[in-house]
Parts: sequence; C-alpha cells; structure tokens
Amino acid sequence: MNETANEVTGWKWTMYAGLIPLMAGFFMLLTSNISMSNDMSLWTFVIHNLDFSFSQLAAVDPQAGPFVAFLAMLASVNIVSAAVPIILISIFALRKGQKWAWYYLLFMLVWEGFNDVYSVTLFYFETGAPMFIMPWLFCILMATGLYKTRQQVFNQ
Repeated sequence: MNETANEVTGWKWTMYAGLIPLMAGFFMLLTSNISMSNDMSLWTFVIHNLDFSFSQLAAVDPQAGPFVAFLAMLASVNIVSAAVPIILISIFALRKGQKWAWYYLLFMLVWEGFNDVYSVTLFYFETGAPMFIMPWLFCILMATGLYKTRQQVFNQ
C-alpha cells in the first residue's frame, strides 16, 4: 500500500484501529471456547482468570451455562463484524477522502469505542482483568486517524 498523491494522509491510523477489535473478537472467541470446553477450570482470558468456572455457572441454573455461551459467542462475532467494515472502509473509502467514510468511522469511535471503554473499564475495576487496554487503544488510534484526515477530507 504505497501512498499516492491523491491519498488522504493518516487513513492508516483508522485501519490499524480496526485491527484492535478484530483481534479482541477472535481472542474472546478463543478464550470463551477454551473456558467452556475445559469447564472445570477457571474462566480464562489467558492473561487473567476469573473466580469461577463454566461448570459452576451451569450449576447455578440449568439455563445459565447456555446463556453465557450464547453471550460469549454473540459478543465475539459482533466485535469482529464491527471491525471488518472499519478496516475495509479505511482502506477503500477514507483513503480516497470520502466524507461518508469519515462520518462512519466517527460513529464507530463513539458507538463501539466509547461503549467498550466504559464497559471494559468497569469490568477491570470489578475483576482486575486488564482487558481495558484494547478499547482504549482503539479509541486513541481512531481519534488520531480522524484528526489527521479531517482537513483533507473536508477541504476537497
């Protein structure tokens, strides 16, 4: 991806921002499957374990296990499905200076980024799991990319 004269400078920041939720979604899918398949061990995020196992959840109520499995799979797939358009729109639209792409990425910063920062930071204070690094990094990269591209996008 060599830069050309017509290319908006700074678009790569938003593309790299999109890689964060892509990795986070796959990471969540992997760790959730590990935790559910090894249901006697503590629920793991690899870098941090929670204080319960999947079998303990299922013992609370027969529907608790399937509900948590549903949430884990649904959340991880939706995180990945939010990341893919960010990456593709950065490469194919923001790079060319299309305004709609800039607005879409701003929406994703606010909707995905700020919601994730809030919820994952609360999760950290409750559990000690340092997952907050990913959404904070997403927001920093996305905001930087939007800032760097704004003049070129809106002064065309």
